[in-house]
Amino acid sequence: MTREKILIVDDSPTPLRALGEMLKHDYEVYTATEGREALRRARELRPDLVLLDVMMPGMDGYTICGILRNDPSTAEIPVLFITAKSESEDIVRGFEAGGLDYITKPFNPSELSARIQTHLELRRSRLALRTYALELERRNEELDRARESLEMMARIDPLTGLANRRYALERLNAEISRSSRHEEPFCLAMADIDDFKLFNDTHGHEGGDVVLKSVADMLVASVRREDMVARWGGEEFLLMFPRLSLDGAVKAAEKLRAAVESCSPEYGGKALRVTVTIGVAGYDHALDLDANISRADGAMYEGKRASKNRVTAAR
Repeated sequence: MTREKILIVDDSPTPLRALGEMLKHDYEVYTATEGREALRRARELRPDLVLLDVMMPGMDGYTICGILRNDPSTAEIPVLFITAKSESEDIVRGFEAGGLDYITKPFNPSELSARIQTHLELRRSRLALRTYALELERRNEELDRARESLEMMARIDPLTGLANRRYALERLNAEISRSSRHEEPFCLAMADIDDFKLFNDTHGHEGGDVVLKSVADMLVASVRREDMVARWGGEEFLLMFPRLSLDGAVKAAEKLRAAVESCSPEYGGKALRVTVTIGVAGYDHALDLDANISRADGAMYEGKRASKNRVTAAR
């Protein structure tokens, strides 16, 4: 086990030697005889405790302690003053400079040893508490990231990366409130991949997944930032167009339809022709959300019955 380090600072060789002899069996002992050397050694060694004489030529112990306290690299090293001065104002000055204890000469070896052990134990406790706090903070950050990941997973469709039905409903309810408050229009659209069952029957579910992901990517790439594309279920996608009239939403949906038709996802070395049929409805605040979604869904099925690969507005 690594022994703790003690730096003894005293300009008098006799007490310096005596303290060194007393402590060398239990600690790694280092010495300094003047202020600049003491500061240099403290920064280099980062001792666990400093025994500091007050009366020294040049830079006294109070000044040395103050400098140590103001340096982030040495600020937390416990400093114990050792001095022949025992007046109360001297003791107060030592504490004001940042010393943690004040031992007068001539000192009792047992008392000095006990005080050193006490302050080293306090230092160990502080370090252990800080380590625990840092570990606790790290674990809390991990928990926060895990919670955010779970929340994201609960909102995102794993195959397409689109908003899932749950998140779509949250966004829709927020838009309904905003639209009503500001008396602004918005539209819903339901898009369905044409003849999707044929892709699954011909190319298997892996081929069907390629088609779903391709359509999802194309829809996201073709809408405005404020629009929403969500996977509603199966091969159906729900779209929301904030601040667009029905005519504007129909034009936006036509852009999406054309974009999907132009993409040709590859599977098994073959380019697949994919189209979608889209039904669009302006949101009617006199109806509830389900009824408005049904209107868009009905327009989409009307387009399916007519010819597929088209955009139809709800009547």
